[in-house]
Amino acid sequence: MALEKMDERTSQMMCQLLGSLHRAIIITPTQMKAGFLRVYEDMPQICVDVPPAYTILEKFVALCQAAKVISDDIAKKVPVRGRKRFVSEGDGGRVKDDAYYF
Repeated sequence: MALEKMDERTSQMMCQLLGSLHRAIIITPTQMKAGFLRVYEDMPQICVDVPPAYTILEKFVALCQAAKVISDDIAKKVPVRGRKRFVSEGDGGRVKDDAYYF
């Protein structure tokens, strides 16, 4: 839900909900870890529908970590999508001959 809505209010509310469920032991730490890891695994498919999903997930995980909803080891496993380089940003992967030999 936090990934689809893409706003801070929804992320905070979802974090509060998860925190409440965690404190009431309705969701055990093992279940919380399994749920977050499942989302981490599905990120490539989620990005098809929500292109900024990695950025939103990083912020949400940081929020949940700060609220003690998830442990540090779960937060450390958050997938990070590297920014793709465009051909116009560089040499397109070609090896250039050094034309400045003297």
